[in-house]
Amino acid sequence: MNFKTNNLAFLAFWILSIVFSSCDSQTTEIGLVENKLVELTAEQIKEANAKLGSITLKNFSQQVTANGYFETSPNSEQLVNSLKGGRIIEISVETGQKVRKGQTLVKLENPEFVEMQRAYLEAGFEVNKLREQWMRKKNLAKDQIASTSELQMAEAAYLSAVAMQQALAENLRLIQIDPEKVDAHQISATLAIKALIDGHITDINCRKGQWVNPEDQLMRLVDLSKLRLKLNVFEKDVHKLKLGLPLLAYLPENSNTSIPGKIQAIGREIDAYNRTVKVFAQLFPDSETILMPGMFLHAYIQLESVQKKALPESAFLESDEKKYLLLLKSEENGSWYFEKKPALTGDSADGFVELLNFNDFAEDDKILISGGFQLIQEGE
Repeated sequence: MNFKTNNLAFLAFWILSIVFSSCDSQTTEIGLVENKLVELTAEQIKEANAKLGSITLKNFSQQVTANGYFETSPNSEQLVNSLKGGRIIEISVETGQKVRKGQTLVKLENPEFVEMQRAYLEAGFEVNKLREQWMRKKNLAKDQIASTSELQMAEAAYLSAVAMQQALAENLRLIQIDPEKVDAHQISATLAIKALIDGHITDINCRKGQWVNPEDQLMRLVDLSKLRLKLNVFEKDVHKLKLGLPLLAYLPENSNTSIPGKIQAIGREIDAYNRTVKVFAQLFPDSETILMPGMFLHAYIQLESVQKKALPESAFLESDEKKYLLLLKSEENGSWYFEKKPALTGDSADGFVELLNFNDFAEDDKILISGGFQLIQEGE
């Protein structure tokens, strides 16, 4: 009986020894060891300037990256030609020259221009004559001197002449001759072709003395201020975009200078091969930036800011290719005792990192946000 009692006492003493030994090993020196507390002494806290903080909400601005090139929009380009053939007698511009709307680009010569102006003037004379006859018949009809049929015939002849004059006037406008300025004493065989938009001459395809036909393209005029950026955005990112979102574009050879812009249009068709969608943007370059059709650019589309739970970058410690946070468990005699807890990270911005598993922490938890990395390095 005494033997059994002694054995039981020994067994109880052995178990208690293990328990106390285990408790003593819960607090360790600096190091990320599983299931053990990390102690920072008052001296270490002061030397490392260690600080505590809590999980906070931070604004994260996301972006979508895309590549593209400059192209002309339908309203930013003029292909210069003439609706009537003629011989070039003057070219008033040079390649690369900036021109204003209404400025003369090239002059043509053709006797047909004389005939068109003459026909218009004669139609005007005929309109005046027939109008007088119609008014005379109208007055005679009131006095019952002229019949109704005579009045109707005079009115029809007058209106027909008016229609003919208007048609001839429109033909003159089509070849950029103002019918209001056509005068019997100033009929000319010369036609001046003018710029329809402000822009730059990108190429000239004609020569002085050359006979050109209506289908010939004489030159090309591009309004460089209305160039648009055509981007290829991956299908997975299109749902994040909307009209008006700002972006920054960069020329590959000058990545230090950004060009601001905004999204103007989003395509409605997916490229089956590249799984991309066309997105069009307007850029606002400064006066010193030279942009031309065909230039390749990188663009970063700025999405709307999103609030996320985050901590400073310095709060995240790494061990065995995993990230951890040090969660304050207690304070004693100036020392801090931390529990190592796994951290799942997401986006980063302005020195803060998104904490994906924030639900594993309480709102009032105190976390070591600075000084931890230095202390861990010293403890290894």
